[in-house]
Amino acid sequence: HQGSPDQVARMVLDGQAQLGIATESLADHDGLFSLPCYEWQHVLIFPHDHPLALKSHLTLEDLVEQELITYSAAFTGRNRIDAAFAQKKLSPRIVLEAIDSDVIKTYVRLGLGVGIAAEMAVRDPNGSSAETGLTVKPLGHLFGQNITRVAFKRGAYLRDFVYRFVELLSPKLSREAVEQALENAEIG
Repeated sequence: HQGSPDQVARMVLDGQAQLGIATESLADHDGLFSLPCYEWQHVLIFPHDHPLALKSHLTLEDLVEQELITYSAAFTGRNRIDAAFAQKKLSPRIVLEAIDSDVIKTYVRLGLGVGIAAEMAVRDPNGSSAETGLTVKPLGHLFGQNITRVAFKRGAYLRDFVYRFVELLSPKLSREAVEQALENAEIG
């Protein structure tokens, strides 16, 4: 099931899902136990011929001059984007908010603005991609790194397929590592 981070947490707490994956708020629910899964950064996406393609180092001031297409407030690290602009007392011109990176990329291709999306939403986070018709530039230096977490309901029995799925998400989260972390959380 797909949902906002709070909806994902609720699905796990209510037993509708065995686990939840989100960047925001999973660690904030007392009934859940969460582990860091992987880190990622936001990227800027724009057409190959956009003037920003000539800039080697992007700043918030560069972005505030653009019409921006990015995630809705509750999704995919949007709070970091908002906080970075607010800290510099800048007001970005967000013309469209979406919950899906494909929507962001589509509207960038249609010329409505430049997009800020998660790096895993594009194939080549370090340059341009002829396949997508878009140029991609990393923005971790502006918005920091995000941590996606995987969460389980405290005290729930985890079946073998859940452990296997978690291992596929992150090689550092082996069955043994998850079991140890769960045991430590129950003791603590």
